[in-house]
Amino acid sequence: MRLALFPLIILMLTAGIAIAENEQGTERHREGFNKARVARIRSGKYSRMLMSMLQKTNRLDISKEQYRKVKEIRAKYIGPIIQEEGKSRSLQRKFMLQLQKADFDPAELKTIVKETDVVNEEIADMFIDAMAVLRDVVGPKNYAKLTPVTRIDRNTLIKLKEQELARIQERKAQKNIKTQSDSKSDKSE
Repeated sequence: MRLALFPLIILMLTAGIAIAENEQGTERHREGFNKARVARIRSGKYSRMLMSMLQKTNRLDISKEQYRKVKEIRAKYIGPIIQEEGKSRSLQRKFMLQLQKADFDPAELKTIVKETDVVNEEIADMFIDAMAVLRDVVGPKNYAKLTPVTRIDRNTLIKLKEQELARIQERKAQKNIKTQSDSKSDKSE
């Protein structure tokens, strides 16, 4: 019996140490932002909302010309909006860094806030312009099918992309079945 307990005790100690190390690792992870992950996240709420709306146009029954115009909207607005969102984030970081200093200058902080507000207004204006152009391209009835506009996160974008890929694969499979059934009916005649 003692021989059976010894390996069991060693196993329990090893598991306890592993659990403790894992908890310490999660505490370290919670302490602050993972800078590498934050650096990869380039888009903000307006660009994500616009990308979502543009992605939803794939579900609509619109002409090739309308699809081309939707792609033009993407090319014209997404890049500049993401660029401005980056400026806004850098100004917000600058604000927080200045605020952490014990000898911060209130006038400088107010200037940073005003600059941030101007950039955020430019972002909102570009977003609204893009949505107006999108409404004009797809038409009011199709635009109503795209709404409501929701603020989405990166995981939702990934899910939307996966759903779109599944729809495309389903369409291809249906076309393949149809062509196979057509070829079988040609052979039987």
